[in-house]
Amino acid sequence: MRTRCWFSGIPRWPYRVALRLCGNHHDAQDIAQDALIAAWENLARFKADSSFSTWLYQIVTRRALNKITRGRDADRTDLPDPVADPGTGPAVQAERNLAGEAVNGALAALPLPQRAVVVLHHFEGLSYAEVAEVTRSSVPAVRSHLFRARRTLGKKLEEWR
Repeated sequence: MRTRCWFSGIPRWPYRVALRLCGNHHDAQDIAQDALIAAWENLARFKADSSFSTWLYQIVTRRALNKITRGRDADRTDLPDPVADPGTGPAVQAERNLAGEAVNGALAALPLPQRAVVVLHHFEGLSYAEVAEVTRSSVPAVRSHLFRARRTLGKKLEEWR
């Protein structure tokens, strides 16, 4: 089931992408709202050379990265907590929460280009070509960023293997 945002017709993924990139709920809400407004205001400029969702990913990603580079980096404590599974015991859930916090912290520590490609590819499920289009880079650059990000995340999360 797809989750929807504050308005029934708006998907939740722009907020989710902004949150994963900037790490702050308040900033993510602002970024998602600003991106949706910008998309609406610039709808006439949309060229159909890519899908509408790719265009919106570009807007959200660009706004999130701009927000981060203006001086406020990701606040790791504000990243989403793992969802509780009612079928597991408290010990298993506590370990999942700790692992989730470790992943969120490691993700927030990645350089911005690497964080963006990890979020878009692994969390949002975009292909290499779609990530390259969203980030306005090449497929080899996306692969390179993903390789480096995976290596860094693997080192930082070694104890969770």
